[in-house]
Amino acid sequence: MNSSFSIESHSISRNSKPFLVAEIGLNHNNDEEIGKRTIQAAKKSGVHAVKFQSYTTEEFVDPSNSESKFLFDIFKQYELSESLHRKFQKTAQEEGLLFFSTPLCESSVDLLVSLEVPVLKIASGDIVNYPLLEKVASTGLPIFLSSGAADFFEVTRAIEFLEGMGVQNLCLMHCVSLYPTPVDKLNLNIISTYKNLYTIPIGFSDHSAGSLAAVISIALGATVVEKHFTLDKSLPGPDHTISVNPEEMLKLSTEISVGFGMLGDKNKNALPEEVKGRFYGRRSAYSSKGHILTLRPALHINDSSIMDSWDVKRISGKNNEYPDGPIRLKNIH
Repeated sequence: MNSSFSIESHSISRNSKPFLVAEIGLNHNNDEEIGKRTIQAAKKSGVHAVKFQSYTTEEFVDPSNSESKFLFDIFKQYELSESLHRKFQKTAQEEGLLFFSTPLCESSVDLLVSLEVPVLKIASGDIVNYPLLEKVASTGLPIFLSSGAADFFEVTRAIEFLEGMGVQNLCLMHCVSLYPTPVDKLNLNIISTYKNLYTIPIGFSDHSAGSLAAVISIALGATVVEKHFTLDKSLPGPDHTISVNPEEMLKLSTEISVGFGMLGDKNKNALPEEVKGRFYGRRSAYSSKGHILTLRPALHINDSSIMDSWDVKRISGKNNEYPDGPIRLKNIH
């Protein structure tokens, strides 16, 4: 599998700038106006893509099971038609955003392929869904694979299966399927574990409150961040209250960008601005009343005939032989 790939103009790799996804999911409320306004607000909040959920409810929730009737009713209420898919995609494109979705059934994979989406997302619950993984893999599209509630062997098994299916472009998304996720259950260190185990890009589907976890995930190596997004938390619907609003998403976008800029390049090199401060921050060797001292400023920086503090070891035991002041190399014997 590839260690880096592109989604249209966006690079997805361990060294690329963070790719921020607004997970609109069901927060369109099956309302064209709300959906379009949410996409427009996402653009102003600094995200790169908007993501929805695509499904035919009868194809992934048993309509005859009394225990899942509440789930069936919720998803049926927010089931997106092909027409709304196309309208929301058009709005996203007009705003300069990528549009993609999480297919929850095989027919929705076909719909999204017909819409020419640039990437597909596998929901956490479907990391163990062989038929859907196989269907998504067959498209040849890049995949974001979410891993909430999965055991380690299930994550590895899914990656190996997708690789065996010929998938080349895969981003593994760390996720905890708790809404919201308590801070002590985020387990962000798994991002480092994934980085050490796999060569593919790693992301973070963040269900916690605030932006701190997302910023920390970037420091640990996540290159994709996904966050539930709503136009207004007071809107009716199952996910609005656990989502960030436009102001919160803008804050998150700004902070992960600043956080990424803090990371640097893993090399230790003195900055030119730092080097300029060496004269007053470092020391030269001095003699004072028969004692050897190391004092600021570092005169040897501008005068190579003066000994620097590192070389004091060369004159151990000869303290009384030097006049007071900076010690000159020519006097060493």
